Amino acid sequence: MRSTILKYLLKNWTWPFLGALVFYGGLLMAYEVVGLSKEIFSMGAPFRWVVPLLLLSVPDNLGMVLPMAAVLGGLMGMQHLTDGSEMVAAQGLGVGMRAIVKPWLIMAGTLLAVGTFNAHVVVPWANSTQQFAQARMVEEARTRFLRPGAPPWFPSTSTGSAVWMAPDGQVHLMEVNSLGVQHLVARSLLWGQSPKGVEKTSINLKMVDLNGCVYHREDASIVHVQEKEHLYAIQVPEVPKLLKATNARFRSTRDLLASTEAEASVELTRRFTLPIASCALLLLGIALGLGHPRFQKGGAILKSLGVILLYYLILKYFESQIIYAKSQLLFPRIALVALPWVFLAAGFLLLRRKLHPHHSNRLQRILPVDAVARLDALRQRGSQICLGFVSKYFKTFVKALASLRSRQPRRNILADWTRSLWWKNWGGVMGTFLALSLLIEYATLAGDLAHNHVSILVFFQYWLWNLPPFLSVVLPLAFLLGGVLALSDAAVSREWVALRAGGTSLAQWCRAGFAAWGGVLALTFVLQAFVAPYAYQQADPLYRQILGRPARSAATKPWMHLGSTGVVWFLDGTARWGFPLKAPGEAFILLKWRMGDVASEGLPWGGMAFEEGPPAFRLFPSRALRESASADSAATLDLFQWQHWAPDPERATLIWNRILNWLAGPCLLFAMLPYAFPSPRGGRGSALGFSLVAGLVFMGLQALFSGAAKAGDLPSAWGVLCPMLLLFGFGLLRLNRLRT
Repeated sequence: MRSTILKYLLKNWTWPFLGALVFYGGLLMAYEVVGLSKEIFSMGAPFRWVVPLLLLSVPDNLGMVLPMAAVLGGLMGMQHLTDGSEMVAAQGLGVGMRAIVKPWLIMAGTLLAVGTFNAHVVVPWANSTQQFAQARMVEEARTRFLRPGAPPWFPSTSTGSAVWMAPDGQVHLMEVNSLGVQHLVARSLLWGQSPKGVEKTSINLKMVDLNGCVYHREDASIVHVQEKEHLYAIQVPEVPKLLKATNARFRSTRDLLASTEAEASVELTRRFTLPIASCALLLLGIALGLGHPRFQKGGAILKSLGVILLYYLILKYFESQIIYAKSQLLFPRIALVALPWVFLAAGFLLLRRKLHPHHSNRLQRILPVDAVARLDALRQRGSQICLGFVSKYFKTFVKALASLRSRQPRRNILADWTRSLWWKNWGGVMGTFLALSLLIEYATLAGDLAHNHVSILVFFQYWLWNLPPFLSVVLPLAFLLGGVLALSDAAVSREWVALRAGGTSLAQWCRAGFAAWGGVLALTFVLQAFVAPYAYQQADPLYRQILGRPARSAATKPWMHLGSTGVVWFLDGTARWGFPLKAPGEAFILLKWRMGDVASEGLPWGGMAFEEGPPAFRLFPSRALRESASADSAATLDLFQWQHWAPDPERATLIWNRILNWLAGPCLLFAMLPYAFPSPRGGRGSALGFSLVAGLVFMGLQALFSGAAKAGDLPSAWGVLCPMLLLFGFGLLRLNRLRT
């Protein structure tokens, strides 16, 4: 019997563990795809580099995913045994602590062996190979974005910089920051050598025979520059990770043991503790999943997320203490080593308590429980007497309203019920999103509000004006969650079963609620295409007032290349800085224009003061270019004029996103239809869980394809439509599994 129980427990833990490995691994890999695509598109590298770099990141992600999958796999496996009363029957046959610990030791030993081999052998090799692949990618990328006559290049890691190579080989370097503005022109360009070692990959440009000027904002002084050589380094953006990547990740474990650096100690601790954490969290998940079938509350994913967040937050806290030298004590290093053992001890203690026989509360022998119970009964009696008078008149009022309503003939009962069901669920989802938005915004800006002595009313005003841009992103997800909750609510309460028995089809039911969900789609389109750009204009100055500095991030880059005039403009709020792409002496070296001015100001080559420059209508041929401060705040119709005079794949993607993104909600809901009708006993948890995963996958696909479209590797319309078409195709493939 012991071998049978051993195999049965291992089987019931292994399959959920593998499913959790795919679940959490897929989420991390989707996050990795988004980060890698941003890195590749920002450099202008070919899209084919995504696959090898993604495969080389699998070992590093596997080390972080194993503890996550262990806690969820153990929790779901033991919870399944508990729900089926198998553990109750096994305990009746004498199964105790030893029978559970033995299969855990077997599975934990396997996890420890796999995790240790991956951490000490595979991860250093994969990181070294990935660094070599990134260097190859940089070599290939730098020949794409800088070639004679190509459009100007705007590095994503430095939003205030732009580089352009003229057909004759001259190179223009344009930079704008809080200190000043500079325009440098070099006769030729050489590729600089990348620094050796394990530092961040960078693109190094060596400019020869440099001439230009620097304008200082503080004292409005002008300095002319002439250099023989000028080295300009462009950092490659770092892919975000769950745990901060260290420079020691390329080194072997033997080298790390001999090193005394802070990052080396952190990397070494990760390689030893993460495999142990997998074993500890597996036991903790088993203990959390064990319980009585009558009192089991479910929620395996939420419980596992709580454990994972707690472990990794503590881990990141102590790692930051070591890396940034916030503490010189040995305690952070000891805490990192002891952390998995603490969770292991917690798992043992919790499992022992769950297996311990239940006893009555011994505190009842000494506490005055009877007196407290009498006081509580007296309180309930008093509240009933007080509420009796109020409820009497309230019931009379409700009956009067019901009688008035019953006198009117009821029509379209199905439509009224469907609309109320939709608005109830969609309203609940929107209320949750709005509450989260308010909490996150306030938590982000609370320090700036206090530091800059800004009134709380200004914050609420900013939050209200910032709602349309926020809702334009959230509304497709709210449409999905509201629709899935409405459909699953009707399925669980058996109301949909009654409708189907009465001859109502799913199409008729959806058509009955068209006024509700059609109104949401119309609201989404109006917000994205018309209201959000105007609200952005109103929220931007309030955001600057709260922060006390111009630091608002934009969805598009703050540069505009007007090919008809040969000037590259930096959009600096209400001011604009122009860089004529001409040889020295042929035009102004620098232009300055403020919105509303009739003419611009120009700085001639060798001059020490700005002079009157070309009129605004010559520099900006369209009214839309002169009246909108940026593409984000430009109205949708004006954005077409921007794209006509200054073609840019990023702005084209923004246009198509405003026009077509309202279709994302219906495509998401159509893809999730097979999961939106759970059985009455199954509950709505699975439907909601699948919908959340689908929303995350859609956001990852959207970031991937829109990034390719903004980089010019995909047509802009396809960059917006591809995620929706993939969801629609998935819905068609799964349509035969729809069981209503």
